Amino acid sequence: MGKETIHKSIIRDFYRRAVGEGDLAFAEQIIADDYIQHSTTVKPGKPGLLEALAYMKQMPKPPATSAPFMRLIAEGDYVVTNMSFGWAGKQKAVIDLFRFRDGQVVEHWDAMADQPETTLNGHALIDGPLPRETPQSTSQNKTLVTDCMEQIFINRQLEKLSDFVADTLKQHRPEIANGLSGLKTYLQPQPEYQTVEKVLLIIAEGDFVVVQSSGTWQQKPTVFYDVFRLDEGLIVEHWGLK
Repeated sequence: MGKETIHKSIIRDFYRRAVGEGDLAFAEQIIADDYIQHSTTVKPGKPGLLEALAYMKQMPKPPATSAPFMRLIAEGDYVVTNMSFGWAGKQKAVIDLFRFRDGQVVEHWDAMADQPETTLNGHALIDGPLPRETPQSTSQNKTLVTDCMEQIFINRQLEKLSDFVADTLKQHRPEIANGLSGLKTYLQPQPEYQTVEKVLLIIAEGDFVVVQSSGTWQQKPTVFYDVFRLDEGLIVEHWGLK
């Protein structure tokens, strides 16, 4: 069993046991003592996370408004989860990024948003296919997305967009319309919307590639989380939170 499979199993159990059931002993076991928390909604370090989990255990849980959805993508020491769930009458979308060391979670980043009432593409923030059980073309897909981030998102060489993106691109970011043309329309105005200045991490598994990058959103410093699904050498679906 590869370490990616083990890491994904630990994260599944973390959501089920520590978050869902309030099993603080399990959280204590899998969270490293020098754990680094990047979420501003939780106090720093392992004590801050355990305190947050204890608080959640005591809180009355509102009835779920929809079945939860989870996608896991893992490479090396990293696991990414895309989650969608109903909470207090709103549909929540979350991207979590975990870093492992010696079988424990040692670092965590996240982004969260509510599903807006209207979008330019008509799709949910997070839904769609899961990673294939027999991943293929991981290295090629990671290389293509790496080049796409450099040439398209950072350097804005939009004339090369069709080298990376399918005409029929299915879009999940609410401010971007479907198709290659929708992404091109979104990327053209600078710097009113989004600029990407640096790629921080790229995690790939089969037909999915996740990118953590830094830049600006409406001229404010921002960290972006983009999830791409590829098919036959092109990006065919895109999710993203910030």
